[in-house]
Amino acid sequence: MNRISLKSIGTGIAVLVFLLVLLMVGRSFNELNRRSRDSGLIVAREAVERAVVQCYALEGVYPPSLAYLEENYGLIINEDQYMYLYEVVGSNVHPIIDVRHLEDVTS
Repeated sequence: MNRISLKSIGTGIAVLVFLLVLLMVGRSFNELNRRSRDSGLIVAREAVERAVVQCYALEGVYPPSLAYLEENYGLIINEDQYMYLYEVVGSNVHPIIDVRHLEDVTS
Protein backbone atom coordinates (compact mmCIF):
# COMPACT_ATOMS: atom_id res chain seq x y z
CA MET A 1 0.00 0.00 0.00
CA ASN A 2 1.23 3.42 -0.74
CA ARG A 3 1.17 6.46 1.52
CA ILE A 4 -1.85 8.07 -0.17
CA SER A 5 -4.12 5.05 0.37
CA LEU A 6 -3.01 4.69 4.01
CA LYS A 7 -3.70 8.38 4.56
CA SER A 8 -7.16 7.98 2.98
CA ILE A 9 -7.96 5.02 5.19
CA GLY A 10 -6.81 6.93 8.27
CA THR A 11 -8.96 9.91 7.32
CA GLY A 12 -11.96 7.64 6.72
CA ILE A 13 -11.52 6.00 10.12
CA ALA A 14 -11.19 9.40 11.82
CA VAL A 15 -14.42 10.59 10.15
CA LEU A 16 -16.23 7.41 11.22
CA VAL A 17 -15.03 7.79 14.82
CA PHE A 18 -16.10 11.45 14.81
CA LEU A 19 -19.56 10.54 13.51
CA LEU A 20 -19.86 7.79 16.13
CA VAL A 21 -18.97 10.24 18.89
CA LEU A 22 -21.54 12.73 17.57
CA LEU A 23 -24.18 10.00 17.52
CA MET A 24 -23.39 9.01 21.10
CA VAL A 25 -23.50 12.64 22.30
CA GLY A 26 -26.85 13.14 20.54
CA ARG A 27 -28.31 10.05 22.17
CA SER A 28 -27.02 11.18 25.55
CA PHE A 29 -28.71 14.57 25.16
CA ASN A 30 -31.97 12.88 24.18
CA GLU A 31 -31.82 10.63 27.24
CA LEU A 32 -31.01 13.58 29.50
CA ASN A 33 -33.94 15.51 28.04
CA ARG A 34 -36.31 12.57 28.57
CA ARG A 35 -35.20 12.12 32.18
CA SER A 36 -35.56 15.83 32.87
CA ARG A 37 -39.04 15.83 31.34
CA ASP A 38 -40.10 12.81 33.40
CA SER A 39 -38.73 14.20 36.66
CA GLY A 40 -40.49 17.53 36.04
CA LEU A 41 -43.79 15.70 35.67
CA ILE A 42 -43.19 13.78 38.90
CA VAL A 43 -42.42 17.02 40.75
CA ALA A 44 -45.61 18.63 39.41
CA ARG A 45 -47.74 15.65 40.50
CA GLU A 46 -46.14 15.52 43.95
CA ALA A 47 -46.65 19.25 44.47
CA VAL A 48 -50.39 18.93 43.85
CA GLU A 49 -50.61 15.86 46.06
CA ARG A 50 -48.72 17.54 48.91
CA ALA A 51 -50.96 20.61 48.76
CA VAL A 52 -54.10 18.43 48.79
CA VAL A 53 -52.90 16.43 51.80
CA GLN A 54 -51.82 19.57 53.64
CA CYS A 55 -55.22 21.16 53.07
CA TYR A 56 -56.98 18.04 54.31
CA ALA A 57 -54.75 17.85 57.38
CA LEU A 58 -55.35 21.49 58.31
CA GLU A 59 -59.00 21.93 57.32
CA GLY A 60 -60.45 18.43 57.61
CA VAL A 61 -61.80 18.49 54.04
CA TYR A 62 -60.22 18.13 50.65
CA PRO A 63 -59.84 21.34 48.64
CA PRO A 64 -62.64 22.21 46.22
CA SER A 65 -60.28 23.13 43.35
CA LEU A 66 -56.72 23.69 42.26
CA ALA A 67 -57.40 27.43 42.33
CA TYR A 68 -58.16 27.10 46.05
CA LEU A 69 -54.78 25.44 46.55
CA GLU A 70 -53.07 28.20 44.59
CA GLU A 71 -54.72 30.94 46.63
CA ASN A 72 -54.44 29.37 50.08
CA TYR A 73 -51.52 26.94 49.99
CA GLY A 74 -49.09 28.50 47.52
CA LEU A 75 -49.39 25.79 44.89
CA ILE A 76 -47.87 26.93 41.60
CA ILE A 77 -49.60 25.55 38.53
CA ASN A 78 -47.67 25.51 35.23
CA GLU A 79 -50.44 25.36 32.63
CA ASP A 80 -47.98 26.19 29.84
CA GLN A 81 -46.29 22.83 30.30
CA TYR A 82 -48.80 20.55 32.07
CA MET A 83 -52.47 19.66 31.90
CA TYR A 84 -54.06 19.19 35.32
CA LEU A 85 -57.12 17.11 36.06
CA TYR A 86 -58.60 17.70 39.49
CA GLU A 87 -61.96 16.11 40.12
CA VAL A 88 -63.67 16.44 43.48
CA VAL A 89 -65.46 13.29 44.57
CA GLY A 90 -66.56 14.54 47.99
CA SER A 91 -65.28 16.68 50.82
CA ASN A 92 -63.93 13.64 52.68
CA VAL A 93 -62.95 11.55 49.65
CA HIS A 94 -59.54 11.99 48.09
CA PRO A 95 -59.95 13.83 44.76
CA ILE A 96 -58.93 12.38 41.43
CA ILE A 97 -55.64 14.01 40.43
CA ASP A 98 -53.85 13.60 37.13
CA VAL A 99 -51.03 15.68 35.70
CA ARG A 100 -49.73 15.16 32.15
CA HIS A 101 -47.47 16.91 29.74
CA LEU A 102 -49.54 19.28 27.64
CA GLU A 103 -47.87 18.10 24.43
CA ASP A 104 -48.88 14.49 25.20
CA VAL A 105 -52.52 15.50 25.58
CA THR A 106 -52.76 17.72 22.51
CA SER A 107 -50.88 15.47 20.09
